[in-house]
Amino acid sequence: MIVAIIGGAGRMGVWFARYFLEKGHKVIISDVRADKAKEAAKLVNAELAESNIEAAKKADLVFISTPIDATPQVLAEIIPEINKQAIVAEITSLKSKVLPVLKMAFERGIRTLSLHPLFGFGAKRLSGEKIALIPVADPIAEKELAERIFPEATIIPVDYNLHDRVMALTLSLTHFMNIIFASVISEEDINMLKCLSGTTFTLQFILSEAVMSEDPILYASIQMDNEYVITYLNKLLRRAMDLKDIIENKDHNSFIRFYMETRNSLSKDADFARAYEKMYNALGALQCKDY
Repeated sequence: MIVAIIGGAGRMGVWFARYFLEKGHKVIISDVRADKAKEAAKLVNAELAESNIEAAKKADLVFISTPIDATPQVLAEIIPEINKQAIVAEITSLKSKVLPVLKMAFERGIRTLSLHPLFGFGAKRLSGEKIALIPVADPIAEKELAERIFPEATIIPVDYNLHDRVMALTLSLTHFMNIIFASVISEEDINMLKCLSGTTFTLQFILSEAVMSEDPILYASIQMDNEYVITYLNKLLRRAMDLKDIIENKDHNSFIRFYMETRNSLSKDADFARAYEKMYNALGALQCKDY
């Protein structure tokens, strides 16, 4: 199979280029960043295309790994040019704007996949990882197709509205909290904080640094292009102000009530009882990797 990776110079583009090459497929890379595309193609030993259309015309699978706001335009650019037998797959982390374009492609007789890898470029292998599948037109056929292309992954079908709402919580909200945390911590003596920190801070600090090492353009899109984000950010800020007021007023009873109500809600999670143990296991695994 010939796989064209549009946006192949990005971190996830390179990750999937390596994946498809390891599977024995021919890979063609294109990217609007010509210099970076050349570097990426050389790095993974893939063919370099001069344009997205050139890459897409040659491919059996057109795999789009471009920024969220660019993906609808890229799809509109390549769909009229590709082989009708080809598969078009995209991996944006938000789906509301890309689904209408994919539906148009499906109506032209093109097989389409809207995917969201639920892992980052740091994953060592696909085995054990999850990929969300957002149905475009035929949920059963699309799931079967995704499982053929990515047999090692767990494919999780999910409606695009639910997907984007969940991403507002699992991506946007967590990124927001970590960016704010990092902003506060960055003004302090970080070495001293690390020297005197315990397990909770250590894990939180590692997570925040990981968030801050990512692409700010991507993270801006995750915050600003999801219609559900502001609702949850407002909810977070209201709860934060409620708790801040309780602390400022030294209202012990209200603090304990807030804490216990939250803990009781969380305890419905089957893994809640092991959370403290898992925190130490995670830290232990991280420390082992440092040696």
